[in-house]
Amino acid sequence: MSTSISHDVGLAGRELTAAEETGLRRDALGFWGVFAQGLAAAAPSVAVASVPFMLFVAAGKGASWAVIVGLTITVLIAATISFQARRTVSSGSLGTYTGNGLGPGFAYAAGFSLLIGYIGFATTGTLGGVLYLDSFLQSIGLGSQDIWFKLILVAVIVALGTYLPYRGVSIAAKYELVFEVVAVASILVIIAASYVTYGFRIDWEQWDLGHLGNSATFIAAVSAVGSYAGFESVASLGAEARDAHRNIARSLLRVVLLLGVLYIIATYPQVLFFDGIDGDNAVLPQLADATGVSWVNYAVSAAVAVAFIVFVTAVTTAAARSLFTFAHEGALPRPLARVHPTYKTPWVGIALIGVLAFVFSTVATFSSAGRLVFEVYGGYVATWGFLISYLLVVIATPIWLYRIKALTPLRLAVSSAATIALGYVIFSNFYPVPEFPFNILPFIFGTFLLGGLAWYWYLKRTRPEVARRIGTIQTLSESEQQRLADEGILEVLGERPAGAEAAK
Repeated sequence: MSTSISHDVGLAGRELTAAEETGLRRDALGFWGVFAQGLAAAAPSVAVASVPFMLFVAAGKGASWAVIVGLTITVLIAATISFQARRTVSSGSLGTYTGNGLGPGFAYAAGFSLLIGYIGFATTGTLGGVLYLDSFLQSIGLGSQDIWFKLILVAVIVALGTYLPYRGVSIAAKYELVFEVVAVASILVIIAASYVTYGFRIDWEQWDLGHLGNSATFIAAVSAVGSYAGFESVASLGAEARDAHRNIARSLLRVVLLLGVLYIIATYPQVLFFDGIDGDNAVLPQLADATGVSWVNYAVSAAVAVAFIVFVTAVTTAAARSLFTFAHEGALPRPLARVHPTYKTPWVGIALIGVLAFVFSTVATFSSAGRLVFEVYGGYVATWGFLISYLLVVIATPIWLYRIKALTPLRLAVSSAATIALGYVIFSNFYPVPEFPFNILPFIFGTFLLGGLAWYWYLKRTRPEVARRIGTIQTLSESEQQRLADEGILEVLGERPAGAEAAK
């Protein structure tokens, strides 16, 4: 097939820009590199170290059911996203996919919502890194309770978390995968000890079906979905992955299923020992003490501290590409679209995410709420960024598939189930009204989102041609382009403006 096809289609009359032509390094990652990005951004070691306690704070003994609800929803979301990833890829991730079905306004809303999530996770990842790095340093006699010491740790973690993405996505991916495996292996020692210490009996209270009728379980499910959040970051590598349409679609589901098994195995035994947990200190070392494996604390604290840094690295990688895509389309300041001449990375966006993570982490360090509790609340707000983006993309996907004559009953059923499940979780976080502060945290997220949407509305009024370009950086697979040509539905996407072929 002629490669000119990739330049001959547009999106509802808007000419597309190929993702590979934006200046990012091409063919930088194979399947394992793409998989590593999704795994590191979802950060299983980080999630196992912090999310079960978040779920316990919100839902008590219903935490394990919250994990299962979160897994079910996330599998449906991942499958729906993969329906688009097999056909088109972009550095704009879910924002671009949402725009395919719902238009540029919703593309901006989904992309900006995802940005809030990534920035929030960069902050909570930094705070978690401080907790575990401090725990490790204290275990070898080098820790300190002074604020200035905590600020130094914040600076170190942010610096490392931004340096790797700055140097290159392939380098970051290699470190991410290695450190995640090491961290998870060390954590599993504590998880196994939790099972053994409790004894070979079942805590039936955790598996009581009554938890599924309690709104607190679905409030916790927001954090449970958040524990998988980041898996979709593989979709931001559309300009940099080899065989992108295949490798991105494969990675989406495989990352989610692997995480789901791990979270179910890890949450149940941790909940057994949470009644005596100090909310201002790292959870896993306390759990190790309670289960008689204190000797592993050195390795776990060090490994999880590194894993938090890897987590910050991964979400910074994804966030910077969202900023880069918006800037390349003209919706954000042009400097954010700059690519490093040697490393081919969006270094200005990476630096901006690092600055924001440092500022918010500094505020949290001075907060009287306690760093771990601040991390719980911050993670909850950030997770809403992912929830809204996920909701928009699962609504948009079947609409787009219908327009391009690719919607099947199975794809419609999966997308509809994802929409209904996400909608129910969101509704359950408003009615019955949850306790403070969970009753106001969604509105804090909403305030951030409205601030971002105000900028889009300004663009639409003053620079409508820029507003229309949002969501146009993407590359349709050659097989999809040929299918569209064979179906005779190029008019659905829109054709290249007259005279463009001659100018080529």
